[in-house]
Amino acid sequence: MEYLTVRETSEKWGMSIRMVNYYLNTGRIEGAVRKKSEWLIPYTAKSPLDIRKKADTKKSTKRKRNVNKCYMPLIASPCPGSFQEFEHSLADEEERQITRALWHYFRNEEKECCTVSEQCFNSESVQIRLAARLVHAMATVQEGDPAAVLADFNAIALENKKTSDPSAKLYTLVTEGFVSVFFHSESADLSVLRDKISLCQAGIQYYVIYAAAHELYLRREYQRAMGMAEAALMMAGNNFPIASIYLNLVLCMICMNLKDDEHADAAFMRAWNIALPEHYIHPFIEHHGLLQGQIERSLREQYPDEYNEIIESVYTFSRGWMKIHNPVSTLQVTDALTPYEFSIAMLASKGRSNKEIAKNLGISLNTVKSYLENIFSKLHISSRSELDMFVNR
Repeated sequence: MEYLTVRETSEKWGMSIRMVNYYLNTGRIEGAVRKKSEWLIPYTAKSPLDIRKKADTKKSTKRKRNVNKCYMPLIASPCPGSFQEFEHSLADEEERQITRALWHYFRNEEKECCTVSEQCFNSESVQIRLAARLVHAMATVQEGDPAAVLADFNAIALENKKTSDPSAKLYTLVTEGFVSVFFHSESADLSVLRDKISLCQAGIQYYVIYAAAHELYLRREYQRAMGMAEAALMMAGNNFPIASIYLNLVLCMICMNLKDDEHADAAFMRAWNIALPEHYIHPFIEHHGLLQGQIERSLREQYPDEYNEIIESVYTFSRGWMKIHNPVSTLQVTDALTPYEFSIAMLASKGRSNKEIAKNLGISLNTVKSYLENIFSKLHISSRSELDMFVNR
């Protein structure tokens, strides 16, 4: 019998290597054998996707009217207990799948996230397809593959154009809003969601408010952003952990810009204490620069393992993020600095004195001066006022 490798099979079937490996590891490819460290697949083996399509010959070649399902259940629904308890409470298989994809993403397991989310690309539910594309795009950023990220964006935009279902239309707008804020789009405008937010599930409402507060932060409307975040946190309580993590992080960002370090510390630690039991560290990776040294200040000594994982991932995530952001933005973000240097540059660009930076990061004044000299040299600048051109807003 003729056998193919995993790569050859992925090319033959027109699917990713990750997806072929998933089918192999779940026993869904008939006749596959494992020899030493690799799989061999019979040349005549049928793709599980083809088998599934043939099993339902009565289905129209056109997609059915949208099957409404929960959009990002891990964020949308109350989840006061453990992830396992929440996952077991979901009756729908696709909702469980997208929930697990989100769980992998927030735990900084981007490869697993991509593998699981890809299984939902052809769902009959717009909400599931949108959630799958969104979390897949965010996870793929860390893999440094801008073409794959843009393919996800195009799929999201196509959903918006072709759907007429009111619920589906709502969640396409929500998804596009999240994308625009995630990549700091200069045209980000979530005002279109103001009269629609009440139609979303509670957890999504809080997540939309996070995105709206983040948008206001980027416009430097800090007081308005603070009011939104604080009000949402009061309502969310402890029932919506993901939304609460993001709301506390944007509140920390705002307080840092207002030089209210005490409240910034409190907001950061609230986010961290919610995230730690499930190892939800990716929100901290996403917001590293915007947190202006809070990660270094709060985690470096007390949580060294988590800190090292976050900083290592900041390298890959930030470079992947810049590949999407920089080509379409007039506000460039530099990739010339280490994460620690970037945090110091952010603090300096926001008007912090060397003494304040030293106090924030727990380092000496001379160390701050040395870092700033290095930063200026790398960026070929001579003053703090020029830092704004190279860092996040």
